[in-house]
Amino acid sequence: MRPKQELSFITLLLLISFASVNAVLFTPALPDIAYFFAVSDDVAQDTITWFLIAYAIGQLLYGPIANRFGRKSALYLGVGLQIISSLLCAFSGNIHSFSLLIVGRFLLALGSGAGLKMTFTLVNECYTPKVASQKIAYLMLGFAVTPGLGVALGGVLNEYFGWQSCFYAGAVYGLGLLFLITKLPETQKVLDLNALKIKHLIQEYITQFKNNQLIAGGFLMGSCASFVYLFGAAAPFIAINLLGMTSSEYGIANILPPIGIILGSLWSARLTKKVPLQIIIRKGIFIIGAGTLFMFIAVAMHGAALFSLFLPMIIIYFGTSLIIANASSLAMSQATDKAHASAVMSFINMGTATLLVLGLGFFPVTTIILPIIYIMLNIMMIIIYKKIF
Repeated sequence: MRPKQELSFITLLLLISFASVNAVLFTPALPDIAYFFAVSDDVAQDTITWFLIAYAIGQLLYGPIANRFGRKSALYLGVGLQIISSLLCAFSGNIHSFSLLIVGRFLLALGSGAGLKMTFTLVNECYTPKVASQKIAYLMLGFAVTPGLGVALGGVLNEYFGWQSCFYAGAVYGLGLLFLITKLPETQKVLDLNALKIKHLIQEYITQFKNNQLIAGGFLMGSCASFVYLFGAAAPFIAINLLGMTSSEYGIANILPPIGIILGSLWSARLTKKVPLQIIIRKGIFIIGAGTLFMFIAVAMHGAALFSLFLPMIIIYFGTSLIIANASSLAMSQATDKAHASAVMSFINMGTATLLVLGLGFFPVTTIILPIIYIMLNIMMIIIYKKIF
């Protein structure tokens, strides 16, 4: 079946990973940011926490904006805000204001959050659920290539040019993506003039939140996102402060985990042609459990950072790539309003990750903290899967 519209794969690839890159690009610089602003490691992690809070909130905004003004207008708004906010984050260092950095990160998330939500909207509008799963599986390569390279780039930039250079790099990414968006077709042909009216919004979102399959799919996606963002929040301090890695070594080591996403995405795309989506999701949950157990054992044996952090994440990322594409397609398959459905799904997705990263702040950063949280998260995924799918 031919798609209703032709979508640029490269543009969607950069778009779906847009927020992820902005979330993690600066993470190798977190210890240096904490030192620069004279704040504790826990306070420095607020730069990730407030990003995720805004990211989750933003998912509910772009649905009605996209329905009222069109898909491309929503993207222009989001990417434009990301560019301005990246420069604001960099400027916070010039006036030595950590509060301004937090505000900048909050706005940065509101802007970059358009990428994930609008990607799911565009793909699910243009393709059948089966084809959409295959497309998203290949798009998951974006999570493998761009964030991994982003962290590696961030580590090098931080070591040789300072932490502010990470945000300048983010602004350049936004400018490039803004140009590519101009080439996308507009898939919203009829604008909904009532989309931004409060009563209409409440009714639409109440309808979507009653869809148990949509909620479950969003939670499973959020669990997968949590593995990524928890790693981004805690791993720099564990690897650099506790296990003796340098900033650039940490950045380069982050190229390893995305190998799991690359392999998992390719396998997932092949499996969707002959295996039910629910079975693929179950396989992903099992593989994540195996990777989590590997991490727990490696940490208990006091392994080096490469062995106890990065190698287990290859397995965990492999499992998450089997879940995200298929859980999203399964969740969206029964929704008629793709914009609002993807907004709710993405809100639950990022809301789950936000709550878990917030919870991380209540515990001291130790080598054992990640595997413990990962085990509990994997158990919750099993429970949700059995109840809904």
